[in-house]
Amino acid sequence: MRVWKDIISGDEMVSDSFAYTEVYDGAGLEVKARFVTKKENEDFGLKANTEEGEDESAVDDRTVTVIDVVDSLRLAEISLDKKGFMAYVKGYLKAIKEKLEAAGKADRVAAFQKGATELVKFLISRWDEVQIWTGESGNWEGGFGYSLMKEETDDGPTFFYFLDGLKQEKY
Repeated sequence: MRVWKDIISGDEMVSDSFAYTEVYDGAGLEVKARFVTKKENEDFGLKANTEEGEDESAVDDRTVTVIDVVDSLRLAEISLDKKGFMAYVKGYLKAIKEKLEAAGKADRVAAFQKGATELVKFLISRWDEVQIWTGESGNWEGGFGYSLMKEETDDGPTFFYFLDGLKQEKY
């Protein structure tokens, strides 16, 4: 299994267990997520907390609907307005560019900047639909995931990441 971790925070942001495609000249990673239903509280056969007179056979079978990517990677939703996003992304993309240059990948910078600019324009064009997700650490200096319903008929949101801001690890 491959996992992509943010190069700044080290947070796991996505894995290859979800359908993905490189987009925007390889500067973006598009990931298809799904809404899934799971049990809210699972009964593991522990009846120690049952009070006298309660029906011990009663099982709490409430379910919740979650986004599979968010649930499996423990992402947390955050809020940014458009102005805040533009300020954040300017600094974040600059940090990625510097990391590319420091890693001896100066030849990658032009394609990254072009593709990242296209991805930012796409996100801004649909800003009212975008949800922003941070990794488990909540580090705001690291990269975020951005999700939206790309098509009305989709069975879950599509996530976007800046691919050069992620490092891939195999497990």
